Amino acid sequence: MADNSRFLRLSGFFLITLALLLGLYTFIAYLGWESGQTLRVERIAEQKAAALETQVAHAREDVESGNYRLALRRLEWVLEKEPGYDGALALQEEAQQALAEDSVPTPTAEPTAPATATLTPAGGPTPAAGDAPVQAFRALQALVEEEAWQRAITGLVDFQSEYPEYERRESDRLLYEAYIGRGVELLYGERVELGLYYLAQAETLGDLPQEVLDQRQWAELYLSGIAYYGVNWGIAVSNFRDLCLAAPFYQNSCDRLHTALIALADQYAFAQDWCPAESFYAEAYRLESAGGLGDKLSDAREACQNATPTATAPITNTLRFPDD
Repeated sequence: MADNSRFLRLSGFFLITLALLLGLYTFIAYLGWESGQTLRVERIAEQKAAALETQVAHAREDVESGNYRLALRRLEWVLEKEPGYDGALALQEEAQQALAEDSVPTPTAEPTAPATATLTPAGGPTPAAGDAPVQAFRALQALVEEEAWQRAITGLVDFQSEYPEYERRESDRLLYEAYIGRGVELLYGERVELGLYYLAQAETLGDLPQEVLDQRQWAELYLSGIAYYGVNWGIAVSNFRDLCLAAPFYQNSCDRLHTALIALADQYAFAQDWCPAESFYAEAYRLESAGGLGDKLSDAREACQNATPTATAPITNTLRFPDD
């Protein structure tokens, strides 16, 4: 009986100790989880602040270099993410005012006879003020000043075909400017390929400015990412990750990256390859934590910690094609 009593006391002591240890372990685990959540939130806030600061700095550089439209696109994204961001509103007003002033054509006096003489075609007679090429050329100059890019392009191409030698250098300059204006304009809509075509046409007439080269690169990254959207999420993630970092305001690049990251993580999760899934869920969570993404991330992290390492082939495709 004494032995039984001692056994019961020891058993009770062991169970109490075990319960205390389990409670302590649970408490420590909870503190670790809470600390991890806090650090994750802080990291997300830091990354967002860095992205906003970077875009405002680039916008300021754009304003200083006279690239007002690109500056306004950057600032619009910044203010959408954080209305009233320090310095962004003032810089936006400055860019808008500068763009408005830049768009007002400089008033010029009525052309005199000597001024008309400067429009002489190479090897030809001096045209009178009422001659067709003179009037047509002035109308095309006005279209470029008004930034009516498509009409200017069509008109200039027709004009050069009809009057190939008339003010050719100046008409080439106007056409170059119109190609760039229309090309960049299209890069921000649904006809990105056409925008790239116009920029290629401009490049045959002269070197593209660096800000235009940057925007062309963003468009190429976007088209590459879209081409693999739903086909190869890994490549789509790679393209939109670069684009989101360089130009988060361009074609909803960060939103597209977020979608692609979750889709890629879901593929790994479906294959029960939990560690890559956890990594991509975590990256998506840093961009946007809405919805049930937090639960997916927690499940993947727990499964990754408990998983037995296995060699798995990387997931590259969501589509399976039958053999030819």
